[in-house]
Amino acid sequence: MRALWVVFWAGYVLVRGVPFDRATQLLIIVSAAFAFSWGVPGAKVRAVRDWLPFFGFLYGYDFSRGAADTLGYPVRVAEIYNIELRWFALQGKIPTLWLQQRLYDPQHVAWWESLVALMYCSHFVVPWAVVGYLYIVDRRRWSAFARRILTISFAALVTYVVVPAAPPWYAARAGLTDHIARISTRGWSALHIDIAGQLVSLGQGVVNQVAAIPSLHAGTAFTIAMFFWPTANRWMRALYVVYPAFMVFTLVYGGEHYVFDALLGALYAVVVEVGCRLWERG
Repeated sequence: MRALWVVFWAGYVLVRGVPFDRATQLLIIVSAAFAFSWGVPGAKVRAVRDWLPFFGFLYGYDFSRGAADTLGYPVRVAEIYNIELRWFALQGKIPTLWLQQRLYDPQHVAWWESLVALMYCSHFVVPWAVVGYLYIVDRRRWSAFARRILTISFAALVTYVVVPAAPPWYAARAGLTDHIARISTRGWSALHIDIAGQLVSLGQGVVNQVAAIPSLHAGTAFTIAMFFWPTANRWMRALYVVYPAFMVFTLVYGGEHYVFDALLGALYAVVVEVGCRLWERG
């Protein structure tokens, strides 16, 4: 059964690409739970009981996030831009503009931009790969990690509702700064997988455009790093430093978030990690 699961989903990914939608990810994870626990009494019922509420929460988050900018709170555009300009300006420019003016060529996609695209899209895959893996190997750690992901997601959602804030590309369109391109996914073309970038860009167009603070991309990357840090060896710890750092670069360079947004996401991750550890000890 395990071999059948591996062959089927490997073939699916090769033909259709890596899935970014919740429904397919749920199907992959739950089917893995069934396949890897085949023959274990009660495992199938337990898998349904464990995963349906988890993804129910996340579907609720997705829906609420999309509606968060329709509740009447004023969108912060100039305020966040001015914070970035005061705190992180490089030669009088916000970091996103400074980076794009030096690294971005509209006529040519550099090889390293494929790494930027992979990093940006890893947010839609890596956390769910982690929860799926932990569920199979250690349900106690799965529960702890899921608790962190759900907590930081809903903490971010509350902030999106109360403080809707515009990202750098939005501020540029509002005339606060020179042109900023939204380029976090264009590196897929260097890998000759344009459809992946198109799918993510389509998703970007239909979700809340002013859910910028905190950056959940950054917050989730820091959450993963902190969760695994205590048991990681030296080489893995190096990865847990590089992953969130490169995620922050990706978000800022790609025009998706300010440095302020990313650091706030990291702060949320720290608070959630500390809170969950205190809860688990109590």
